[in-house]
Amino acid sequence: MENPINNENSDYSESDKKKSKFRLFKKKKEDQLKSSEEPPKDPTNLQFQEILEKELGIIKVYDYAINYPMDLIFQPKLMEKYKKELIIPLIGEETEPVPETADGGRLFIREEYQRMKVDEKVHDIIGAAEETARQNGVKSHINKQIQQFSIIIMVTSMIAYFIILFAFGQEGSRNWLIPIFLLMCLGPQLMRTLLTKRFEKFRAAHEAKVVESQYENIQEVKIFIQDVIDDVRDRLLTNNVSLEKIQFILFSKGYSNVQFMRNQGGTRGSPLRSVYQFQYPDGMGPQVVHNYGSSGIQEDEENDLFIFIQNAKFNDDGQLVEFQQLIPPKSEYRLPEGLLNVSDFSHVENPSLIIPNFDKFDGIHCECGHKVHLKSMKECRSTLHDNFEFFLIIGEKCTSCGKNPYALFNSPGNANIPGGLKRIFGDN
Repeated sequence: MENPINNENSDYSESDKKKSKFRLFKKKKEDQLKSSEEPPKDPTNLQFQEILEKELGIIKVYDYAINYPMDLIFQPKLMEKYKKELIIPLIGEETEPVPETADGGRLFIREEYQRMKVDEKVHDIIGAAEETARQNGVKSHINKQIQQFSIIIMVTSMIAYFIILFAFGQEGSRNWLIPIFLLMCLGPQLMRTLLTKRFEKFRAAHEAKVVESQYENIQEVKIFIQDVIDDVRDRLLTNNVSLEKIQFILFSKGYSNVQFMRNQGGTRGSPLRSVYQFQYPDGMGPQVVHNYGSSGIQEDEENDLFIFIQNAKFNDDGQLVEFQQLIPPKSEYRLPEGLLNVSDFSHVENPSLIIPNFDKFDGIHCECGHKVHLKSMKECRSTLHDNFEFFLIIGEKCTSCGKNPYALFNSPGNANIPGGLKRIFGDN
C-alpha cells in the first residue's frame, strides 16, 4: 500500500517544479535515512520554504489518516515518524515552551493542536480501525503480511532446492530449477495480489463504518486541517507568492479557501486523491496589491522599527487606556509587513478620540528607550482576514537612534483576533 507522504513528495505542478524558487525540494534517500537518526530540527531555525513543506505535509498526512485509517493500522512507528518530521519541527514539543521567534501562525497552530488534542484524536481514529481489524481476524498490516509470506516462499523454495539437490544430485536436480525459480520470482507477486485483493475487500466492507463511528473526532481533525490550510495561504500571500505556484493533495472535500484542479489515482491499491490549489480572497487576484505606499510608510528597511501594542484595553468611549508594548526582533518583521501589504488604509482625522492627547502621548517608547513622538494614525482593514480592523501609528524619526517607529494595535470593535495575528495584537 502507498505511503501518504512519500507518494508524490512534491506538491507542485510539473512546470512550477522548474520555475519556483519556493518549490518543495525532494529529499535524497541518503538525507532521509540521515534525518531519521537525527533529533527534530529546532523550530526556531525553520525558513519560509521549510514551514510550507511541514504544513503541506501535515495537511496531506492528517487528511489521509481520517479518510483511510485502515491503511495505517498496526503501524505506530509510522505516525510517530510523521509527528517527528512534521509537527515537532513546526510547533515544538508539547511539553516545551514555544520559542519567542515563532510567528503568529505557528503559535496559533500549536494552540489549536493542543486545545483540540489532535494527536489523540488521530490515534483514536486509527485505534478504532485496528479494533475492527482484530474483530475480523486481521492482526497485522498488509505490508507485513506480504513481507512474511514472501520470506516463507523464498525460504521454502531454497530448502526444497537443496533437498532435491541432495536427493538427486546435480544432474538430476536440473529439471527442478526452472519450477523453483519461477516459484521464487512469481510466488511473492502472486501472494501480494491475493492479499491486496483480500485487504481491499475487507476495507470496502468495514472502513466506512469506522469513519462513521469516529465522525466527531474526524470533524475536529478537519477543523485543524482547515486552520493549517488557512495559515499556508496567509504565508503565501504575505510573502507575495502567487497562489497558482502551489498545488497539493487532499483526500476529502469540504475545505474552504481551496480550488479543485483534478483527480488522481482511484485504482486498486491507490486511493482517489484530488489536486487543489489555494483560492484568492474575494477582491484579490493573481497580482497581490502592495499598499505600503498608501499607508504613509517610506520604506527604509535599515531604520524601520515595528512596535506591537498588545492586549489593548479601551474605555466605554473607545479610548485606549491600557496595553503592553513589545518590540519584535527583525526576523518577525515579515508578519506586520505582510499584514500591511494586504490591508486598505484610511487617514484618522482626529486620533485623540482613540488615544487621548495624541500629540503629547508618551506611553510608547523606541528600542533605545526614548519616547516615541506620534505623528499620524491610519485605520487599517485586512482584506486577508475578513476586513479585520486595526490601527497603525506612524511616529516621528527618533532623534536619538534614527529609527522610524510604526506601532500597530487592535481596534476596540474587534471581539476576536485571528489566530495568525495574535503575535502582533496579543490574546486580548
